[in-house]
Amino acid sequence: MSDLRIIKNGSVAVTDEGTIAWVGPADEVPSSLRRTGVIDCSGDTLMPAFVDSHTHLVWGGDRKDELEQRLGGADYEEIFAAGGGILSSVRQTRELSEDELYLESLARISRMRRAGTTTFEIKSGYGLDLETELKQLRVIRRLRDEGGFRVTATCLAAHAVPAESRGSDADRAAFLTRVIEEILPAVAEQGLADSCDVFCDRGAFTPQESRAVLTKALELDLELRVHANEFGHTGGAALAAELGAASADHLLALDADERAGLRDAGVVATLLPGTSMVLGKPFADGRALVEDGVAVAVASDCNPGSCALENLAVVLGLACYGNRLSPAEAICAVTHNAAASMGLDDQVGSLRPGRQADILRLATEDYRDLVYHAGSPLLRTVYQSGTPIHGGHS
Repeated sequence: MSDLRIIKNGSVAVTDEGTIAWVGPADEVPSSLRRTGVIDCSGDTLMPAFVDSHTHLVWGGDRKDELEQRLGGADYEEIFAAGGGILSSVRQTRELSEDELYLESLARISRMRRAGTTTFEIKSGYGLDLETELKQLRVIRRLRDEGGFRVTATCLAAHAVPAESRGSDADRAAFLTRVIEEILPAVAEQGLADSCDVFCDRGAFTPQESRAVLTKALELDLELRVHANEFGHTGGAALAAELGAASADHLLALDADERAGLRDAGVVATLLPGTSMVLGKPFADGRALVEDGVAVAVASDCNPGSCALENLAVVLGLACYGNRLSPAEAICAVTHNAAASMGLDDQVGSLRPGRQADILRLATEDYRDLVYHAGSPLLRTVYQSGTPIHGGHS
């Protein structure tokens, strides 16, 4: 993760189809690739565009009132237990039409792309019923098909127990049965998701409940992702390793055995430092994960409550200051490793021949300025498949 394979005075050749044809020193560009359409980037840095591998960016309404409550001393888990948190977003998302939800989400993802992210994993989970979960996932598909964004979709129907199912253990069990026997099969039949996620943690779902959901997802040929070990050693990380999940996310509480389990199972550890900052929680120990040989990704966790940050460059800086990654490791985490956790590392996340020309042009000669000046407007141009979608060619 610390070897970015930097090329000084380099060039990138891009095909008319928007893929990378060649990368290397500028004085070695093959004559067959030398064309009149040359963009002089002297003094700048070219790097892969950001890949955000954990977002909840399709939601309705907002939870700014909870922001003020937390700043006044209220705890996230207390707000959630009182019917706020995720359940508040569920109520607001259920109330919106699909078109209204699409327009809200389109504005949000457009801002995120202007900040340098061209590939997104997006979760449902603010429906918790068949109708709204399908609505969220259809919006995600529309962001791809109508909006032109590169996205993958994850069904997170097991995000929380809805308010109407909290009256008894039987009601809770009935909700899980609906997720397993009704929602997931419908999602798979309609081809609306690439992955299935579950919130396996205190206050959400137990490892036994989570295993039942994820086992069904495997039967339906969905990749697995797990919200794990955010609030303690609650079994999510071990379950992710046991089932060979593509990613285990949050991981604030993790011991050496759990890290070894993730490493040996090839699970990407996805860190969400923005959430730690917003909630005032400890940061996951990224340094220990790297030293123990675990592949680490970093993502925004963009969501309406615990972290509405949309700029992954800011989160990259937090990964260094909070998770103790080096600048090079953090860049690898928001590009190649994030793409790998989504099964897209053969398409995006690196500047290599055959990859999509998703490229960031930074107004600096030193990539470390992304951390040194975290949050500063260093993006001169954002390219997706060779097309400038923010900034210009100058």
